[in-house]
Amino acid sequence: MKSPFHLATKGILSLSESTLMTQLLLALVFLPSLAFSQLVDVSSQLALETNHFGGYLGAGVSFVDFTGDYIDDLTFANFEGDLKFYQGTGAGFIPVDLNLPSHPYEAKMVLWGDIDNDGDRDLFVGYRLAPNRFYLNNGNAGFTEIASASGLDQYPSKSYGAAFGDYDTDGFLDLHISNYTSATDDVPFNEFYRNLGSLSLGNTIFSDVAEEEGVTEFGIQSFQSVWVDFNEDDLLDLHIIRDRTIYANQFYEQQPPNAMSAFEESASDFGLDIMINCMSGSVADFDHNGYQDIYLTAFAEDGNWLLLNDEGDFSIEHPDLDFTPNDSVQVNDVCWGANWLDVDNNGYEDLHVATGFSVFTNYPEVMSVYSDHPDRLFYNDGGAFTTAGSDFSDNNVLSFATAVGDFNMDGFPDLVSNRVGQYAQMLQGTPNENHWIKVTTEGTVSNYDGIGAKIYVWADGEMQYHVRFAGESYLGQNSAWEHFGLGSAMAIDSVVVAWPSGIVNALYDVALDEHIVVIENGGFFYPFTADCPEPCLGCTYEEACNYNDVAMEDDGSCDFSCHTDPGMCGFGTVWDADLLLCVLLPTDDPCPNDLNGDGNITIGDLLILLTAFNQPCP
Repeated sequence: MKSPFHLATKGILSLSESTLMTQLLLALVFLPSLAFSQLVDVSSQLALETNHFGGYLGAGVSFVDFTGDYIDDLTFANFEGDLKFYQGTGAGFIPVDLNLPSHPYEAKMVLWGDIDNDGDRDLFVGYRLAPNRFYLNNGNAGFTEIASASGLDQYPSKSYGAAFGDYDTDGFLDLHISNYTSATDDVPFNEFYRNLGSLSLGNTIFSDVAEEEGVTEFGIQSFQSVWVDFNEDDLLDLHIIRDRTIYANQFYEQQPPNAMSAFEESASDFGLDIMINCMSGSVADFDHNGYQDIYLTAFAEDGNWLLLNDEGDFSIEHPDLDFTPNDSVQVNDVCWGANWLDVDNNGYEDLHVATGFSVFTNYPEVMSVYSDHPDRLFYNDGGAFTTAGSDFSDNNVLSFATAVGDFNMDGFPDLVSNRVGQYAQMLQGTPNENHWIKVTTEGTVSNYDGIGAKIYVWADGEMQYHVRFAGESYLGQNSAWEHFGLGSAMAIDSVVVAWPSGIVNALYDVALDEHIVVIENGGFFYPFTADCPEPCLGCTYEEACNYNDVAMEDDGSCDFSCHTDPGMCGFGTVWDADLLLCVLLPTDDPCPNDLNGDGNITIGDLLILLTAFNQPCP
């Protein structure tokens, strides 16, 4: 199936007149003298304590909402296993204790994803030289540690990055873990788990399918992977970065159904077999051609690589451009996490690059050894990059993992860094007059988080394309909100979501400067406002999987496919996925409701039942 982008370019997706909503009150005064919006350091006001005093090559950070209120929260890993959780308030953060069992080892990746599709996110924590952990979110009942019971390898691995993606589109999130191992290590190489979607004592079960699915080449010295569809064939592929110039990065292309194995290592075919000291791979369609590009960070001697995706073919030089993008985003330093974010909401994603070092952290002594290694910010103006220069000064930060969100909900992205030191760094976006929209997804047939969904926003005839990731950049997880800067656009033509299931939702009459939650096959709503485009349609049945608590009128979209327990349909009945109905449990009688024996269930059978109603049984 062609993506909605390709369909739209052929005129299949029509445009619609849109309603213009009032812009949110700006948190800061617009500064007309600036060519670009700035990222302002507000770390001292927020005081996000992380105690990043030790460890090897940084600790992870997640900007994902874990409380279920749609407001971005923060999770920080720590070299002594002291995980830090901060609940977002819409203006700042408050520390919270999730009462997780102690696991005092060096934590690396912190990754949230709803692995059992129950509407709340579960937590994976990767560890260096210790078994990994998985915490199942039981809502108000707290968390249950299920790593061993669910089938995750419990060797003391050297786990760094992790990524969720539903590669087999069965509606359950699968997991890839990147382990920084060498050929002589007696610990697992990269781990690849399929989520079977089965429950045993409340635990979702993972099965190691690396060999079965063809992901068998040794993933030596891997920092990170990302699930992405680079060739837009609607099959999810796996890109893996590797450290050292003797190891090429890997790209496992998913094969069509009935192939001998699900994946085939095809990095050389795509131009992705890069051999550098690779630290991070960050994906975005920075040039708006409808294909996801990738930015790779490395040591200074390797240079950072911006690889442009030309219909599945990657190259450094691009024949249609009069400049060399790769040269315009170079950083002469040891680089780690990189993140795409539209700082000025002009419609093109800018690039932040974190710099650090490659030795053990020994704070505060390390600050004097590496005293002048600033992070970098590159502005993207129509696909061409310029250095932020005096608009962005970050001389005294040693960073590894970063993540993007919007903690104050003003529609201008913020960036957090789990930097070396006592407190995290928060860079707040400065609002200007440009418009925006933020989109998040809730699946009903696909996984609940909508991971892997492709989101297309059309405004003033221009298209932007994002993908819902879970695990992107080095040890980082960005907000579940996909942020689109819209510049001076006066209206949104349409928002199109292509779900992993193959379902495509096209939405019109979407307001500017709003947060919208898109429900698979169930419309959308604004979680922070009571406004809803008339007649505010959606599923109004509370027991449905896609219940819309804002909808005023039912549109017939209610879906019950998540209710696999017979009791959810009522006593003696079970959900039939083919009929999309609650039906009687199977019996030896092929038609137990045919009470008069005429071969049909009619009003005659109902009259017989009513006649006998309320009579006692022997």
